[in-house]
Amino acid sequence: MRRYRRPSRLKTLLFRVSCVLVAALTVFLLLDARVRPLIRNIAVVQAQSYAAVSAGKSIPQILRQTGSDYESLVDIQRDSNGNIVSIQTDAMQLNLIKSAINSSVASALSGLGSKELGIPLGSLTGLALLNGRGPKINVIVSITGSAQTSLISTFDSAGVNQTRHRIYLKTVVTMLIVFPTSTKSAAYTYEMLAAETVIVGKVPMMYAGVTQK
Repeated sequence: MRRYRRPSRLKTLLFRVSCVLVAALTVFLLLDARVRPLIRNIAVVQAQSYAAVSAGKSIPQILRQTGSDYESLVDIQRDSNGNIVSIQTDAMQLNLIKSAINSSVASALSGLGSKELGIPLGSLTGLALLNGRGPKINVIVSITGSAQTSLISTFDSAGVNQTRHRIYLKTVVTMLIVFPTSTKSAAYTYEMLAAETVIVGKVPMMYAGVTQK
């Protein structure tokens, strides 16, 4: 009759270690599945904040440096009777401004380098009471971006035979957020009033080089 052999201590130890490793791996995968979306969301919000600051500083700075105002951006032509026959933007000046803004925003974002984001452990539980509490898990991300600026004009009535003309600079910032194991893109739109004036007289239906909003 064959005797029953008890498992050796080594085999028992290996089995227990394997169980612990499997359990640890399972917990890690579940934690990673919950942490990853939070990291992405926080990184996107942070990147959009950087984009807003960069665009908010760049546009006024470029306008001051180029001495741009309504008269330098728009040329209003009138006939001999004083009637407005055309409203034309200075394409060269605007292209210089847009190029300078795009370059300034992209340079500011590229200078950010790597950023460390901290996520409180309490946020991983999904419980409102624990959200934002506890020690933080630090994750390093890299943010880069580019910008595209366009001109937008609006024409509104400002009284009898008067039209208010506003010129906006709209900058769309596209960012690439690089995580340790993946990447994500995000966009932010910044719009700022660059110049305005009140035009006296009938405004023609057609405008040269003006994109209406």
